[in-house]
Amino acid sequence: MNSKETKKKIAILGTENSHARIFAKMIAESEDLRLVGAFGTEPQANALFRETFGADCSATSPDAFAGEVDGVLITARNGATHMEYAKPYLTPGATVFVDKPLCNDPREATELIALAKQNGVRLCGGSCLKYAPSLRRMRAAVEKSGATVIGASFSAPVEINSAYGGFLFYSPHLAEMALTVFGNRIRSVCAVRNGASVAAWLRYDGFCVSLFFGCDVYTASVSFSNRELHSEIGNFPYLFSHEFAVFRNLIHGKGTADAAEEADRLADHVILADAVRRAYESGGEILL
Repeated sequence: MNSKETKKKIAILGTENSHARIFAKMIAESEDLRLVGAFGTEPQANALFRETFGADCSATSPDAFAGEVDGVLITARNGATHMEYAKPYLTPGATVFVDKPLCNDPREATELIALAKQNGVRLCGGSCLKYAPSLRRMRAAVEKSGATVIGASFSAPVEINSAYGGFLFYSPHLAEMALTVFGNRIRSVCAVRNGASVAAWLRYDGFCVSLFFGCDVYTASVSFSNRELHSEIGNFPYLFSHEFAVFRNLIHGKGTADAAEEADRLADHVILADAVRRAYESGGEILL
C-alpha cells in the first residue's frame, strides 16, 4: 500500500478564503493528510488555488466529494452557504470543519449541530480566537477569582458591508472572544451603529461587557474589583495551527470528547452576532 492510499483524504470548499490557503499549506506539509480537491465559486480564486497547491478545482458543485473523502474543511466566506455545503458530508464517521460563522442564521446553525450529532459526525470550526491563550487565562481568572467582576471590554475588526454576509461575516470573531471568557449566559444585548462601526453591550448577571466592532486590533480587558487584566491578541499562525490540529485529531478519532463539548457551543457566536445586528437595526434591547 503506497503513502497516498494511507493518507486521509480531505476536500476544501471555499477557495476564495485566505483560510483555505492556510489549511491547504498545512495539509501539504502533513504526513497523514492528502488534499484531493477543492471547490469555489470564484474563478480567479480557483486559478490561484490550483496554481499554488496543484489542487483539482474542477468541481462544479460543493457536494462533488461526498462519499469520497474522510474530512472536509468548509471555508466559504458567506455563512449563508454553509448548511448547503455541509449537508452532503454529514455522514457517520465523517469529520467536518465549518469556518466562522457556522451559519448566518441562528436556527440554521442549531440545526446543523443537531444533524451532525444525530449522524455521528465529528464537527468543529467557528472562530480561531477561542483558542487564544490570553483569553483562556482570562476565563480561568474569572472562574477562580474571589474578586467581583465589574465589567469587561473587547474590540476587533469588522466588515459591516461585506459582500459575504454583511455584519455576520466578521463579527463572529469578537463574539467568540467574549464568549470564551464569560460564556453564553447573556441576559440581553443593546447596540448602536456609527457608520462602519458598532458598539454593543452585553448584560450578564451582575456586570456588563462592551464590544467594539471596528477596531484594527483584537483587544480584551477584564476589570475586577481589585485589579484589571488586559491583552492584545495576535499570533494568528498559532491560532490557525491550533484549530487545524483539532480537525486533524478528529480525523484520527482523537480528542472527540472535548470536541463534542465544543461543538455543542458552535452556534453561540452566531446567536450573539445576530442579536447585536438585530439590536442596532431595531434600536431596542434584545433578550436572550
